[in-house]
Amino acid sequence: MRHQTGRRPVPRPAARRRDSGQATAELALGLPTLGAVVLLALWLLAAAGAQARAQEAARIGARAAARGDDDGQVTSWARRAAPTGATVTISRRAGEVTVTVQARLAATGSLLPQAHIAASAVAPLEPAVAGSDGVAGATEGEGADQVAPGDRTPG
Repeated sequence: MRHQTGRRPVPRPAARRRDSGQATAELALGLPTLGAVVLLALWLLAAAGAQARAQEAARIGARAAARGDDDGQVTSWARRAAPTGATVTISRRAGEVTVTVQARLAATGSLLPQAHIAASAVAPLEPAVAGSDGVAGATEGEGADQVAPGDRTPG
């Protein structure tokens, strides 16, 4: 007869489950997900870049139009700085000029939607330009250049 010492017998390991296919299944599900995340991140970066280009193009156009440059030249400069296929709109009223740049960012393939990019910039017309158009120039509170009395040149 055996003497019991109070210890339980250690069970023998049953046949081990093979989980070598689990890594393959995780990889098969993980790679497409990672690819989708990378594709979305690239699309967002492209949209942010296009928005920045449109905003800068609107600023360039507004500054040029406020100086009194020809609308054709203003549109040309703004289109050069804007994303491909952008439209440029120039409007003037109450001593200021507004330039709006709009574009569509087409996504590659049909998985991602098109992004509508729009940016506007407003600049006060310079006094010489505002006077020639018959539109009142900007006052001090509206962003006109402030010149100290001692800085004026006799003219």
